[in-house]
Amino acid sequence: MTLSIDVEVVDARLRELSRRLERLALKRPASLAALQADEDLQDILTRNLELSIQSAIDIAMHICAGHGEVPTGGAEAFARMADHKLISRALAQRLRRAVGFRNVLAHEYVEIDWSIVMNALHDGADDLTAFGRQVVTLLERVDRG
Repeated sequence: MTLSIDVEVVDARLRELSRRLERLALKRPASLAALQADEDLQDILTRNLELSIQSAIDIAMHICAGHGEVPTGGAEAFARMADHKLISRALAQRLRRAVGFRNVLAHEYVEIDWSIVMNALHDGADDLTAFGRQVVTLLERVDRG
């Protein structure tokens, strides 16, 4: 099946993802203790984590739609992208876990474990950056047609 996506839509979401990741990098605390002690910083970081993950989900859903598929949610969208070899299986698995983390942040299902947030600020942000790079490569292939 031919990939048919609106490059402008994906590009706009990539810019949003990049902006959120830059904010996370600028605000990343030096330690877990610093994060635990600063409620304003907690709010800034968790909101930007949530929105960066949501941007990646939006991109994945749009790309899946370009394959004529309608995933039931973000986790499935990342899995489908891996099925089509648009992202690696390992990255898809980590991004699927990020969807669950986004749900915790967005809906406050449980008390936030700040050590998990600190991990997300490092490894999770790296995964989102890698996803963005892989999508840029995909867009370059689509543009060349």
